[in-house]
Amino acid sequence: MSPVKLIFVVTVATVCFCTSPALSFGLNNNNNKSKTKKKTGSLPVLDKAANKYIPPSNLSSAQFYSPVSTIIKAGPVPVLTRFFQSETYEQAVWKYMVESKDTDVKSAQGNMDAFFASKESWVEQKMFEKQGKREVYDYGQEPSLDRVILASIWGVLSTSLILRVLWQLANGNRNLF
Repeated sequence: MSPVKLIFVVTVATVCFCTSPALSFGLNNNNNKSKTKKKTGSLPVLDKAANKYIPPSNLSSAQFYSPVSTIIKAGPVPVLTRFFQSETYEQAVWKYMVESKDTDVKSAQGNMDAFFASKESWVEQKMFEKQGKREVYDYGQEPSLDRVILASIWGVLSTSLILRVLWQLANGNRNLF
């Protein structure tokens, strides 16, 4: 692999890695908090013979938001799950919709992205929401632009620092900075 390709891959990976913790659960971001909204409409149905959830005719996985939104909201793990275990990912979204009785596909998808990113944190958030100790968080909303920009800047700066240290070590320099 050429050095340019390696730098590109490391940069993309680091931006994704550094962006995801800042955006995963909307820490200190009050724009995404809302009251619980249950919508009426069609919900997926469990096909007991196949043990799969079948979405209603007005819903499909084509209505999911893009993988770019997934990586911005929840990081690389849900995106990898979405690409390499697409059936598991879709079934998780349909199952969440049935269990929560919410017909909002984006909310269900956001919840499953958060679940795949950090199961323990997501379960804890849901438990505290049910107990009334935390406000209900709407995982389906997009993060604010300033958070995305700040997280991207942090990713680029940390990638630059890591690449600088690796370059210095590869060339035998003792002065890492």
